Amino acid sequence: MTVLFGDVAGSTELARSLSPEVWQSTLATYFADVSRAATEHGGRVEKFIGDAVVAVFGVEATHEDDAVRAVDCARVSLERIARQAADLRRTRGVDFSVRFGIASGQVALSERDSSFAIGEVMNRAARLQAAAPADGIVMDVRTWLLVRGAVPTRPVEPIAAKGFSRPLRAWRIADAAEGHAGEARTPLVDRRSELDDLVTALRAGLRRPGVPAVVLAGEPGVGKSRLVAEAARRMAPDARFLTLRCRRDGRRLGYWPLYQLAEALGGDVPRGQGPQGKEEIFWTLRELLREAADRRPVVLVLDDCQWMSPAVREFADGLDDPELDVRAVLMLSGRVDEPPLARGPVATLRVPPLGPADAQELAVTVAARLGPLPPGDDLARRSAGNPLYLEQLAYLQVDAEGRTDLIAPSAEAAVGARLDHLGVDAQRLLAIASALGGSCVAGDLERVAAALDPPLDQTFDETLAQLLGDGLLVTLAGSAGELEVESPVVAEVAYGRLPLADRAHVHAQVADLAEARVDRHPSEIELCALNAGRAHAAWLELRPGGPEERHAAARAARALCAAAQFAVSRGDLSMALQTASQVAGLDAGLPGLELEIAAVETYATAAAGRADETLARIAEARKRWDTGGNLAAAVQLTLNEAVARSTMTGRWHRSLIGQARELAYRADDPAAYARVLLLEGIGHMEDGDYVTAEGVLHEAFGHARRARWCFGATEIYGNLALCLAYGDTPAPAATAICAQLHAELKDAHTVRAAVGCPAALLADMTCDSAAATNLLDEGRSILAGIGHQPGLAGLDMFRATLAERHGDHDGAGQALERAIRRFDAIGFSAGAQSARLWHATFGGYGPPGARIADGPPDTGPSGAQSAGSWDVEVLTEQAAAAAALREGRPDAAAGHVARAGSRLDGVHGAGARITPLLVSLRLAARCRDRGLVERIAGLARADAEVKRDVRALRTIDALV
Repeated sequence: MTVLFGDVAGSTELARSLSPEVWQSTLATYFADVSRAATEHGGRVEKFIGDAVVAVFGVEATHEDDAVRAVDCARVSLERIARQAADLRRTRGVDFSVRFGIASGQVALSERDSSFAIGEVMNRAARLQAAAPADGIVMDVRTWLLVRGAVPTRPVEPIAAKGFSRPLRAWRIADAAEGHAGEARTPLVDRRSELDDLVTALRAGLRRPGVPAVVLAGEPGVGKSRLVAEAARRMAPDARFLTLRCRRDGRRLGYWPLYQLAEALGGDVPRGQGPQGKEEIFWTLRELLREAADRRPVVLVLDDCQWMSPAVREFADGLDDPELDVRAVLMLSGRVDEPPLARGPVATLRVPPLGPADAQELAVTVAARLGPLPPGDDLARRSAGNPLYLEQLAYLQVDAEGRTDLIAPSAEAAVGARLDHLGVDAQRLLAIASALGGSCVAGDLERVAAALDPPLDQTFDETLAQLLGDGLLVTLAGSAGELEVESPVVAEVAYGRLPLADRAHVHAQVADLAEARVDRHPSEIELCALNAGRAHAAWLELRPGGPEERHAAARAARALCAAAQFAVSRGDLSMALQTASQVAGLDAGLPGLELEIAAVETYATAAAGRADETLARIAEARKRWDTGGNLAAAVQLTLNEAVARSTMTGRWHRSLIGQARELAYRADDPAAYARVLLLEGIGHMEDGDYVTAEGVLHEAFGHARRARWCFGATEIYGNLALCLAYGDTPAPAATAICAQLHAELKDAHTVRAAVGCPAALLADMTCDSAAATNLLDEGRSILAGIGHQPGLAGLDMFRATLAERHGDHDGAGQALERAIRRFDAIGFSAGAQSARLWHATFGGYGPPGARIADGPPDTGPSGAQSAGSWDVEVLTEQAAAAAALREGRPDAAAGHVARAGSRLDGVHGAGARITPLLVSLRLAARCRDRGLVERIAGLARADAEVKRDVRALRTIDALV
């Protein structure tokens, strides 16, 4: 947290100069100004000490910018106090000014009535305040780290402070005119040719269709990142550079890097309610790229691309689409030993070492900045033309006190030699920062360091200040104090020096940090699993079979199992199986966890239709079945068995679902109970009981929202929305619920599209045609972008429904033709059959080619094709009625229509019956049987009134 300490300068003299009443009024105004500013910036005043005021930020709720908030609070307070000071100067002839000191760090909270912070941070803020100038703000190193990307600062002389063994390093807030204090940069020496080639390739790429790739290859430290930065400056008027730094462990990560890529694009990917599959995330990323490029052409830089994750690589390969109308180019920068993508780049540029003359020029420039060094030509020769190597050697020589035996044979060795001159504490802290990967904040770094055994000898702040002063840790530009290791080479060398015991403790702590963020950012479970696995690997090497290794194995197994469940919830069954398979090699000795892994594996195989394999795996798991040890896993295994047996027999095994319900009740696990209710709800829907299904799915929805991730969450959302449209809930109320679901799923695009289709039907019931059209158009845009063919076919069926309800028979027939073609293309015969039967009810339509049947299947005298679902049975009768009408047999047609109506008598749900009744009414009108027409019209009106379906009532009147 951050502490702000404010005090009145020269308060003793002021108190003597003013009457008690005026002094009290002055202090009251000053306290009110600071209190109001603290509240406005998310902090609160904790205590008044005489004429001093203490405010804290990050106690009740931590924000990434708490330090910035504290600085802004001090600046706003000074602006308000300045008005009071001007009034006092004019009326009383006295100067009134306030000083602020700000410090950040971990604190202890007292158990008094207030959560008043005590300890070193509080003391440091008070000492900094005492050294601040009048109307000035002084901060410590921790606060400076957190704000220097957002606030102009200037260093001040270290402050000798009572109670601190060393002077406090401090910074002041600079005037706006002073700007930010820039950090020295190594000059770019004669890379004009490489820079020209890079800019030319990028500009050419921006003119090509799709998102072409440009590769920038070179050894670590040769200057690739600097070339990219210079290219960004040169192309600033024409393009915006966005960078994703790939982690060295990226190849072992799944979804997490995709979220980081979304942040690099200035957006976000689904993290709200409902699961999202990989294809949907890719679509979201393409849309973010399109939006960014619409504002200004984009150069998307994947730095250290040799560590690119499989998911990012797949996304990048998918951008090679000439139909993708985006003004963007992909630049892959790194140590490229093999082609980074499956597709070829439009250009590959290699960055060579500097030539002797250029290396010597750079050595002279660096020497001028750092002080006396060995002769420039000697340093240039030993650097082998690698700029990073040269600079690192120069830093070594600064600290060498005349020694010349510190030259290492390679850039990595040069880094290692430089690290040798750090203290043990600094080396350990730098290694921790390297283990955290990417960027980190000082708070996380401190929490991980606190777990070291033995602990750091120096204070965390002292050690951090040393690394910052040496330039081995740097602050990311424009961030709220995020830190990263100076370069990947430094990170690799520092991490490689971390002792195994430290490595185990560090990765365990990083796993804890990631797990704590899972509820807000589910993909963090992958980082948790990765680091828990690394902690186990360290203990396995250090103390195999020991208690630490066994504990770490169990922790890694649990994290991997959770990561596998996360993959299932995202619909990535391949990744789920791959992650689950890693658990077997850990020998964690956790029978309950073995059941969880079996549940993940059998869910994936059952979903893939591999029923025999699923049942065999479940039978194996039953040998170690101890439902008392893991009831939730037993629920999922039982449900997986029910799904597999249903695949084999074509009917629901309700007894297995009943067993699962009993286990779920005992387990009190929301995810398990939600899936039980889902399958029960689907069973009711197949029976045609949408009223009961709606209630069951409402309950499932409530349980799913309580679960971290839930098998079948997509189906819960989609089927609940369908039941809202097909059940008895009046359309206005059902529309409101669907709108809430639709809004919650703003980031879960596929599920949003699934919910949008029944929501469109409900909108049409209330005669809101514009809303219905918008919902279906949005769904089509999403599903087409993702390439979700089953979803597009289902959406065409909903378009046909709306056209039928409007009496637009041409539109309905055309939508059904599209659906048939899509269903046939993906081999979904049941969907194609329903669409063909419905299409056959339109007598005026001939078959568009051989893909649509000339008429209904041969139904026999009774018209019953099969004992299938109710809608197929109804459509079969209606198609047979249309065929009879074409043959000139209206009486036979009337019989089929009557049988369709009888089958609808068993369907519970006014919304589900309305459209089939409209089809029957359309056919009955052609039979010229007035009694049949009035009977069907009466049934349709009754359902429309229950549903408050205004559109249907109008269509019924038109047909009658």
